Amino acid sequence: MPVAEPSATGRGAAGLPLWFPLALGLGLRLVQIQAPILGVHSWRQADTAAMARNFVEQGLVFWRPQIDWGGAGSGLVEAEFPLYPYSVALLYRLIGVHEWLARGLSVALSVLTIWLLIRIGRRLVGARAGWWGGVFVAVLPIPVFYGRSVQPEAALLFLAALCLERFLAWLERGKPLALLVAWLAFCGACLIKVLPFVWLGVPLLWLWGSRRRWRVLRHPGTWLFPLTALAVTALWYWHAHRLGQSSGLSFGFWGGEAHRYTWLDLLGPSYWAGLALRITVRNLAVVGLPLLALGLVALRRIPDRQQRSRALVLPIGLGAVIAAGALAPESSAVHEYYQLPLTLFAGPLIGLGWVRLEQGAVPFLSGKGWIVLALLMVVSLTVLTIDYWSRERTAGSATLALAERIRRDTPAGGRVVVVSGSDPTVLYLAHRKGWLVSPEGLMKRSPNEWREQGAEALAGSYREVESFLPFEDGPGKTRLQQWVRSHSGVEEADSGFLIRLAPAGPGPQPTP
Repeated sequence: MPVAEPSATGRGAAGLPLWFPLALGLGLRLVQIQAPILGVHSWRQADTAAMARNFVEQGLVFWRPQIDWGGAGSGLVEAEFPLYPYSVALLYRLIGVHEWLARGLSVALSVLTIWLLIRIGRRLVGARAGWWGGVFVAVLPIPVFYGRSVQPEAALLFLAALCLERFLAWLERGKPLALLVAWLAFCGACLIKVLPFVWLGVPLLWLWGSRRRWRVLRHPGTWLFPLTALAVTALWYWHAHRLGQSSGLSFGFWGGEAHRYTWLDLLGPSYWAGLALRITVRNLAVVGLPLLALGLVALRRIPDRQQRSRALVLPIGLGAVIAAGALAPESSAVHEYYQLPLTLFAGPLIGLGWVRLEQGAVPFLSGKGWIVLALLMVVSLTVLTIDYWSRERTAGSATLALAERIRRDTPAGGRVVVVSGSDPTVLYLAHRKGWLVSPEGLMKRSPNEWREQGAEALAGSYREVESFLPFEDGPGKTRLQQWVRSHSGVEEADSGFLIRLAPAGPGPQPTP
């Protein structure tokens, strides 16, 4: 299987139009580009968008990221390297605070990632397979959704793809600039997430070893690349930890409350079954799974030994992503974006599987590949519509209704206690700062005590409680309603409550 060099023209090396997968990916990622911060992982998107907005409002100080749920404090938080929210803030400074700008940045980075994956595929498994890999990455559900969400995942995947592509270019041509760009991209990816040290570092080590026949471990360059990246990453997280200690606010990287490192989960079948189901449906749209399997088998058919050795980086990368997720199993089981980096390695393999399908690897589908492609499109669009796009609808959203009520009935700059667990979506949408509490947490203090802490209002929904979970009828909901009525003096609407706290005087001021 010959491997063609990338083309500098608008057409691929196999005569395939480069614009097609890029336009296809762009079109799908522009769906609901103006959607507010609602839906899947809105809590993470809200934190990221809040950081960007706070950068603009607080003077664009890169090393002082701030969130909205810091109570009466500064909101400075221990966080990952804020490259993405700061870049969004620069756009906000130029044009204004609009979520579509943040989504647009993700879209641009995601489309560039498709282009880089095509180049990676060309170098590893051939021009045609690389092109088809780009087509599939353009339409698969998880790459589409996280390629337009207000999260750093699009930036992370772009940097990882840039690192891998430039590293391959350096292996082929030996140009120092390519290696420097690869190192900078590797540093950026590790600063954003840390886990790329595993799922990107292991594949890079394999490629480096395949070039030097594993005498690589005695070469100083082998250690210089990761150790300098580790030093840069450690420097930021040392600073971030100091921020967290000063404010008491953190995204929970360390300590017993982190809820990331429950490795006993790996011993049970539920972790692996859930992982397999999510990858099959959301990463691969079901139909991509057999194509991925075909691609893995086809690696053995690459005629050039050195090229075949390099192409093995793709299954090694798949394994490295799974292994990296297992280092933080609870987070990996809950947050599907931990599996997003599979795209980097699965895309070219799926493209290779498609080429094998075209070559008659599955006799009963010979000449009928369009059926497979149509099925994959149907499944992908169905998953995107049901699991993602539909959850961003504003009509009937209790979260959005509560946020609009807070924004209307509280002063700008006011501090609000929101009964939404640990979900900051309401605070972000309301453009307020304050506290996030559970119903029980709210009732531990009286309204007067909350006012003394600096709160100007107490608010919550009776329909949704945290991350769009329905607030079911029961003793907990009844106690909250009774507490609200006893302190507000009015019977609130079925949808929720908002109690304004007067800055001085005998007690709270209810809203009808």
